[in-house]
Amino acid sequence: MRSILVELKNNWIGYLVFLVVMALVVGGFVQAFPSVGEAFEDDLEGSENIEISVVDREDYQEITLEWIEKEWAHNYTLKVGMIPQMLVPEDTIENITENNYTYDLSIENEEIPERYFMVLAVGEGEDGNRRIEMIGIESNVERSGGLQAFGIDYSDLRSVLSMFWGIFFVLLIAIYIAYISVNSVSKDYDDGRMDILLTKPVSRRRYLLEKFFTISSYTLILLTVIGLVTVASVYSLGELSTVSVSTLFITTLLSWPVFLVIIAATFLAAVYLEDSKKAVGFAFLFVLIQFGLETVGELTQGLEYLKSFSVISYWDHNSLFFGEAINWGEIGLLFVVAAVLLIIALTIFEKKDVKG
Repeated sequence: MRSILVELKNNWIGYLVFLVVMALVVGGFVQAFPSVGEAFEDDLEGSENIEISVVDREDYQEITLEWIEKEWAHNYTLKVGMIPQMLVPEDTIENITENNYTYDLSIENEEIPERYFMVLAVGEGEDGNRRIEMIGIESNVERSGGLQAFGIDYSDLRSVLSMFWGIFFVLLIAIYIAYISVNSVSKDYDDGRMDILLTKPVSRRRYLLEKFFTISSYTLILLTVIGLVTVASVYSLGELSTVSVSTLFITTLLSWPVFLVIIAATFLAAVYLEDSKKAVGFAFLFVLIQFGLETVGELTQGLEYLKSFSVISYWDHNSLFFGEAINWGEIGLLFVVAAVLLIIALTIFEKKDVKG
C-alpha cells in the first residue's frame, strides 16, 4: 500500500494531465469526423478519363481499363497500388502500346483486395524532351460517397475510428504507459532510494506488485474515461445507429491486456537494467517494434505472419468495430503473456543485489 501511495503522490499531476489530454483528443477527433468525411468526398483525379470494368473469376479479378488516347504518347504506363498517391506501387506495367489493358488481380482468402490504378501517358514533348502526363486514377472497388485507402472508408465512422484506434490511440498511450512504468521502478534506482525502500517492512515482491497494480489500475481508468468520452462524442453526432455504445466501450476496454503486457515488459527491463536511460530506451524500442510489426503485417500480405509477433494484433479492434465475435482466446493469451513477464521480473528482482 505504501508504494501505491508514494506513486500516486509523486505522479498524480502527470497522470491527470495525460488523462485530460487524451479525453480531449479522442473527443475532438470524433467531433471532426463529419469534416474528415467531407474532405474525402471528391472523385479520384482524372477518373472521368478512364473506364473500368471488373469481372470476378474463381481466384482473381479480371480488370479491364480503357482510357482516353493522347496523340503525342508513344506508350502508356500502368501503376497499381494500395493508395491513390502511388508512393510505393505494388506493380508497374510499362510500354503499353494501346489505350487499354486487362489486369488480373489475385484474390486471397476470398477477400477482394482494394487497388488503385494510375495511367500515365509517355511520349515526347514539343521541345524534344521526354514527356509524362497522368491521365487518371481509378479503383476496382466502387466507392459510396467517400474515398477508400488502405481499406478505410472515410465516410464510415467505424472505419475512421478503427484507423484512429490502431495508429494514434495505441501508439500514443503505449509510449506513455511504457515510460511511466519503467520510470516508476528505475527512478528509485537512480535516486538511491531502492535500498532504503526495501529495508522497510515491505518485500521486494510486494513492492513490484504494488507498482504494477498502480499503473495497471491507472491504465484501466484511463481507458474507461476514453471509452465514455468516445460514446458521448458519437452520441452527440447522432452516429449511434452506425456503431453501438457497447461496441465502442468494450473495444476500448479490451485494449487493456495489451497495455498489461507492455507494463510487465517494461518492469522486466527496469529491474534487469537498473538504469533509467537504458530502460526507457528499451521501453520505447519495444513499443515501436510491436507497432511496426503490426503495421507492416497489415499493409503487406506477404509479411502478414509478422503480426503474430506483435501483442497489438491480438487486440483485433477492426473486427470488434464491425460487429464480429470477440476472440477470448487471444485476449486470454495477452493476460498469460503479461503474467509470465511479470513473474520473470519478480524472480530477477528478488535475486538481484540492490546497490545503495
